[in-house]
Amino acid sequence: MAPIRHAFARVMRSLVMKFTLLCGIILVAATAVLMGIEFQLKRADNSAAALRHAELITELFASNSSAYVRVRNDARLASVVDQFAARDDVTAVYAADVNRRVLATTGPADVAVGDRAADHLVQSALGAVDTRIETIGEIIRVAEPVFHEGRLVGAVVATVPLSAVAEPASAIMTRQFLMALGALVVFLPLVAFLIAKALAPVRSLTEAARLASSRKLDLRIDVQTGDELEVLANAFNRMFARLDASVKRVHRLAYVDMITELPNRERFRKELEQVARDAAEHNCEGALLFLDLDRFKRVNDSLGIGEGDRLLEAVGRRLREAARAWDLANGDTSAGPSMVARLGGDEFTILMPRLRDASDAARLARRVIDAVRRPFEISGHQVFLGLSVGAAVFPRDGADPETLLRHADLAMAAAKRDGGNACQFFESSMNQSAFERLVLENELREAVREDQLVVFYQPKVGMVDGALSGAEALVRWQHPTAGLLSPGAFIQAAEECGLIGEIGDWVLRRACKEAAGLMLKGHSVPVAVNVSAMQFESETFADTVLDALQESGLPPEMLELELTESTAMRDPERVIKQIEPLREMGVTFAIDDFGTGHSSLSYLTRMPFDVFKIDQTFVRDMSNDDHARVVVETILALAKSLKLKTVAEGVETAEQYAQLRGLGATLAQGYLFGRPMPMDELERFAEPESGSSVG
Repeated sequence: MAPIRHAFARVMRSLVMKFTLLCGIILVAATAVLMGIEFQLKRADNSAAALRHAELITELFASNSSAYVRVRNDARLASVVDQFAARDDVTAVYAADVNRRVLATTGPADVAVGDRAADHLVQSALGAVDTRIETIGEIIRVAEPVFHEGRLVGAVVATVPLSAVAEPASAIMTRQFLMALGALVVFLPLVAFLIAKALAPVRSLTEAARLASSRKLDLRIDVQTGDELEVLANAFNRMFARLDASVKRVHRLAYVDMITELPNRERFRKELEQVARDAAEHNCEGALLFLDLDRFKRVNDSLGIGEGDRLLEAVGRRLREAARAWDLANGDTSAGPSMVARLGGDEFTILMPRLRDASDAARLARRVIDAVRRPFEISGHQVFLGLSVGAAVFPRDGADPETLLRHADLAMAAAKRDGGNACQFFESSMNQSAFERLVLENELREAVREDQLVVFYQPKVGMVDGALSGAEALVRWQHPTAGLLSPGAFIQAAEECGLIGEIGDWVLRRACKEAAGLMLKGHSVPVAVNVSAMQFESETFADTVLDALQESGLPPEMLELELTESTAMRDPERVIKQIEPLREMGVTFAIDDFGTGHSSLSYLTRMPFDVFKIDQTFVRDMSNDDHARVVVETILALAKSLKLKTVAEGVETAEQYAQLRGLGATLAQGYLFGRPMPMDELERFAEPESGSSVG
């Protein structure tokens, strides 16, 4: 049964078969009903015909035997009876006189000659002088009065079987069944053909739906039936068009960067995975270039996000043009053209599917660096950017996208640390460096939690009398195993892992507290604290400074905050807004490393600063470099005209000290006077008898 059931189920999956079967069932049912109706009508017609036939036979018998019944000629009457009884359509017949006495009989009659017939049919016929008929099962009995010369002389009774004069019911049923079967054989294939033709549009719709499920949506169903199927097909076409547009939009959102119109990270990762696999299979090499823009954040902060997006779009266009030009001039495009993608932020990538040698990657990197270094015109401003490039060669440096991206990123970071606008290839030692940096970041987080940081102070002395006039707070790390570490060993890691703000706030509080403690011991030494860009950009910067002063009890005029020139000039209006409330309380502000950044003279006249700190590179070179000496003289002249103090950093020789004093510098700071020292040593340094004066 199971195979039959399965075969039936497979057949019934077809709409044509279902509708054909349904039409067949309807046709059979209709034929059966019609056969039943025809059978009943035929039976009625047969019965009526049989009655008429029986009545005619009996009338004929009565007419032929009337003379013999009148004269009682039994012999002739018996002959006539026998003749009639010999017919196929008569089974029994007898004749009786008016007194119902049987004169002649033949066949299976219940009377004999000479008997008085008790048949009610004979009595009724003689009594009513009319024909009487009755049907008993499959026989018809007819009693007919016999007249001779107008006088009633008797009656005859004939028994006629229905089968003799009517078609049997079985024959009727057989004929009708054969006719119905013939109709099914002839018409069902025709019905199936017509249904298949009518359902052809449905097959088109089904095939379209199947193709749509396999993501083929750029199709159109052509149905012109003028009925609901055409309406449905048009609805399908509209639905497919909208789905196709939606899928393309989703694909675009999923794989295209909306700002630059370049492939995004996910699209690039998929392409890199395929290309790296092909390169490994064909024993070829390709390269991944990881690009990071230098100074983009500064431009983005200055011009705003909208202009920053326009700048990214322009960068993406240049990178695409440079890669295309490289492919046309030098590239091996047998594996496809180079792909430029934007990973996010100011990070881009270039995939080179095939390399002739590793120098191809270096040459393309140089080409894109040169393309990005050309000035960009954004809203009337000329914008200059740099580009750091890291290169990873596959399959040598990795075979999967994650590994290649990580290695290229490490190489890019190395290029950026070397000053940018250069390309670095990945080396295995970079993994070790990255691991060591990760360990350093984890240890640094622990150092902040475990209070392993300490503050050292480098003295500042007056140029006129050499007396102690202040100190700069410098953070140190008392590492559990490596000993005392200077900022150069961990500050960059702190910036990269986001701890620089937390460390800066800690130094500010500690310096204020220790300077206040020094005041209680009778030494009023102003303390200068460096402020990182992350600290200064915080909305709560002013509150943090006020809290540190309030907690320590240090007078505001004893605190000096140092901002780098690049931080001060990043957003001058915001700097003024941040600084002014604190200056009004008495806190002083200094521009650190002045002369190394890009200050605007129009802003310098408005900036609420009190001190210029001359970078130690100029101080160190001023004795043997005329350019450095001119820079120092210019800074001192500018400070004098703006009525600002100056601090010369990195003073290490008496000659430098004398030159700076002659040029009018206010304060000096450097190894000539003292190295960074703990607070207890600074306290001894501040004692008059310590000999700190350099007069």
